[in-house]
Amino acid sequence: MTAWQYAQLVITRDGRGSEDTRTILWRGPGQGIGENLSGSGQTVLELLNRAGGGGGGAGDPEVHGEGDHYRDASWTQTTYTFKCLVPK
Repeated sequence: MTAWQYAQLVITRDGRGSEDTRTILWRGPGQGIGENLSGSGQTVLELLNRAGGGGGGAGDPEVHGEGDHYRDASWTQTTYTFKCLVPK
């Protein structure tokens, strides 16, 4: 039997203060509130590859990503949701 396993990558940019800040959270299976990757120095492409490449991500190359994007003049948030079929 198989089941779906989900993970999320949430990238928030906040330019409302005196500095432009970027927060990156990875919520993998069983992680609860997730892992803060804000100081990792990784590009968005590297973070997305992490999800699809099994490097602590959601599983194998069959991971499908989908992004939701919210934006105003000084604040954006993009959420990528990944799902992977895994043996139960």
